[in-house]
Amino acid sequence: MISKISKLKDFGIFHNRFFLLIFFGLLFILLNWWFVGELFPSPDIKNLWFYSGIFMVLFSLLFIEPYYTSPKNVITNAIPLLLVFLSIKSSFENVFPWWFAITVLLILLISSIVAVALEDKNKSPDHKKNKIAEWLKNFVVLFGQGKVLYSAVFLYFLFTYYSTQNSYTLILLVIWFFILAIDPKKIKSTFITNNKELDENALGEIFGVQSRKMFLVKLFDDRKGINKFDIIKFRYSMQDSTDFLMSGIVFDTYLLNQEKWAKVLQLGKIVRDSSGSEKNIVYKASDKEEISTLEKELNTNNFVGIVIEGSNIGKIKFEYSKKKDDLQEGDLVELKTNDKRLFYQVINGVTEKESLEHRNETGFIKGEAIQLGEWKNDDLSFQKHGWVPSINTPIFKADTSDIEVKSFEYPEYKLGIIPNTTLPSVINLDHAVSHHMALLGVTGSGKSFLAREIIKELTKDTKIICVDFTGEWKRELEKISLSVTVLNKDNIETFLNGTDKIGIVELPTMSNTVEVISATEKLFEAIFNFAKKKYDEQTPTKISLVLEEAHTIVPEISFLGVNNFDSKAIVNKMGQIALQGRKYGIGLLVIAQRTANVSKTVLTQCNTVICFQAFDETSFNFLGNYVGKDLVLTLPNLKQYNAIVTGKAVKSNTPMIIDLTRRPE
Repeated sequence: MISKISKLKDFGIFHNRFFLLIFFGLLFILLNWWFVGELFPSPDIKNLWFYSGIFMVLFSLLFIEPYYTSPKNVITNAIPLLLVFLSIKSSFENVFPWWFAITVLLILLISSIVAVALEDKNKSPDHKKNKIAEWLKNFVVLFGQGKVLYSAVFLYFLFTYYSTQNSYTLILLVIWFFILAIDPKKIKSTFITNNKELDENALGEIFGVQSRKMFLVKLFDDRKGINKFDIIKFRYSMQDSTDFLMSGIVFDTYLLNQEKWAKVLQLGKIVRDSSGSEKNIVYKASDKEEISTLEKELNTNNFVGIVIEGSNIGKIKFEYSKKKDDLQEGDLVELKTNDKRLFYQVINGVTEKESLEHRNETGFIKGEAIQLGEWKNDDLSFQKHGWVPSINTPIFKADTSDIEVKSFEYPEYKLGIIPNTTLPSVINLDHAVSHHMALLGVTGSGKSFLAREIIKELTKDTKIICVDFTGEWKRELEKISLSVTVLNKDNIETFLNGTDKIGIVELPTMSNTVEVISATEKLFEAIFNFAKKKYDEQTPTKISLVLEEAHTIVPEISFLGVNNFDSKAIVNKMGQIALQGRKYGIGLLVIAQRTANVSKTVLTQCNTVICFQAFDETSFNFLGNYVGKDLVLTLPNLKQYNAIVTGKAVKSNTPMIIDLTRRPE
């Protein structure tokens, strides 16, 4: 018998609010006919009261307060009962029950009004007014909910006018008990009579669609264990068929108009599945094995956020939402659009506040990332995509472990990698020499270390001439080459014709005096004349001039330590050598801390720029023309050994942040 009842209970119609209302209504009619001989109860006051009471208990459970009771519901319950009791005082032989009922109703009514009036949403829950309001709310909800008030009315009139020995009375009590046993959390509103009932994992119902992948869900009021990144499954009725199941995550939860809402994001593939779940109802995955499988499939650990408004072709903006808060400037994120895997580099993050209705607010972090494009392994480069991704497109922290980077050799050289990836940043050293290169950034950021690495590579086919003020460069260069020639004007041609690869010019001071500038200018002229001669003889020689502390060698006119016409003329002449030297195989490797102090005539000829951390406004203004205003803003925040690279020699066709930290192979 118990098993049969259990099977009936599992049948869908017993969890349908409309069926339950019709069922109990017919049951009362049949009972009244059986015991009284009439289909409907007589209009006596006693019948009206206890039948009204038990039906109001039923209505309250099914429709009025199916999930929770608020002080407003208590006011709605108390006022009609108060008015009715006032109108029927004369029908009470003993006025004590009447006064008791009136007193209770007045207390509930006044307490509810005070609770609503005291609640201040602009103050914290710990504020005295809100604490009192919360206590009053709990009190009135406990005693003023419909099933309590109307049950009291039903029971009073039942025991007052009917004998407890009467079998009809006992049956009504049993029915009342079964009505109270209804679990409003498990009932639904549709007339479907199959077994696709809402279970304890049902979170809420889809209320609207914000995009192809983002759905707005009104949560059931009794669902409290809901968190961001919970794995969910659902069917959407606007699909061609509800035989298809979607999977995704809870993207966000919030309170709106005192109701609980959620945004759910579809991440998984749409699969055919006709198992028992209601359409438009969102379910929380509960099986541990299923959750583990779906987390891997949906890549939830790498989920970063969604594309939001304000994005364009070159830069996306996204609402940040990550399980582990480990996203940083320079990190690579990826998304899919039109079956293409596109990479973007994070350059900024700001906090935002979104205002909802009724003074509700929600805060979030808005990230910004510039487009690098689609990785082309054959070119060791990114190819730009010509369109913007759709709003609410999911974004993930890039995992490039599946990309097998092809091998390459000189003159291609690996500067570093995209931070936290396996993708290299490669430059062509032939282009770096022939079109001049600048290494810029504050002291200790990594300029000199990188310069020495590049010099070591260039010794394969290039003459290196380095200007040294401190003697440190000579020691470091001797680690690269057994023979480092100390140069002067007399032996420059011998060095350039010989087999030694590295020459060094030692200057006595770091000040841009007339002597230093003049000596450097004569050296440049000698190198220039040699290169021009070789060019005319059609036996060109590749020469790289390394200008450490470039503000001393080729200073900006306004920063000259001397103030005469001759010095300015020399600097201008050196700039002209830089302009024309490229034609004859002479390339500059300019190393400087601040662009403000270096000749702009020289700097603007550097078609490849590697910029480490910088803080001065002049550098921002100058570099903005190379890397764009968005990337320039990242310069103060760059980590040590991180840099922005751009220009002719860089294989990638877009500026990017790279990590030049050297790690053991």
